[in-house]
Amino acid sequence: MKKWKIAIAGMGIALSVLPGPASADGKFSLRLQGGWAYLSAGDINPGTQAYFDWREAQWGASEFGYRAAHNGFELGGDIIYELTPRLGLGLGVGYLRISRASRSFLSIPDVIGPYASLDVDPTLTALPIRLGLYLTIPLNRTFNFNADAGASVYLRARYSDVWRMAYQAMDTEAGYIDITTQTEKKAAPIGFQGGIGLEYKLSRKLFLCLDARGRYARFRGLEGSSALTSDFRAPFSEHGILYYESVPMLTGSPRLIMVQNSPPDGPGGEPRQAVVDFSGVSLQAGIRIQF
Repeated sequence: MKKWKIAIAGMGIALSVLPGPASADGKFSLRLQGGWAYLSAGDINPGTQAYFDWREAQWGASEFGYRAAHNGFELGGDIIYELTPRLGLGLGVGYLRISRASRSFLSIPDVIGPYASLDVDPTLTALPIRLGLYLTIPLNRTFNFNADAGASVYLRARYSDVWRMAYQAMDTEAGYIDITTQTEKKAAPIGFQGGIGLEYKLSRKLFLCLDARGRYARFRGLEGSSALTSDFRAPFSEHGILYYESVPMLTGSPRLIMVQNSPPDGPGGEPRQAVVDFSGVSLQAGIRIQF
């Protein structure tokens, strides 16, 4: 059975075995939240940075450069069954996305003539389905303190990017090289999350929420493809696993993050699958509606 099915089944079993009085007194709450998210990203940033460094070294002069991708947003909602007035069991789903575009202008020092631009936009997305325990402690008539912890299964955990290098001559594009990578974690890997927050009571059934959350979700083994298209050479593509290793078909063999169909040589001759890391923190604001 798939991991996400096990998680959902676990919640159903937990609710079904509640004793009669607790079930009769139980209430449901719906939490809807969204806000800023910061993710580690793992090998995505150093692997893309290496491509910029390699290209810039070939030209000798550059302007601007690579900017690491960490910031994005998280949206989500949770249905919470209140086991007691202070303890609840919740099932939720979220959407995570980080992305950051970078551009570098490349030229040859003291030479007026051709130049190039290098553009990338690494993107990480995932749909975490979480199961956890929620603790609510009233501070006074207006404010509650919240804490939660649990596990998540990550559906559609994906990394994608297009590394585009465009050659210019007299302000006209003279050619390009694109390396396009699309990968996904086919299985539904498990991560962990927790958070703390405050609630402000707007009415008897409506609360304003502000939370700080953290997660651990570090994955390897993303599968997909990397493809090169260019005006200057025949296209080629690789289908397999995302690695963070040297790429022999590129001059200088920089250490990049790319898909390869067989394990490539790595430090000491050992290949290493790329780490795509959704671990991080987020600040969330939203509402809780009690039914």
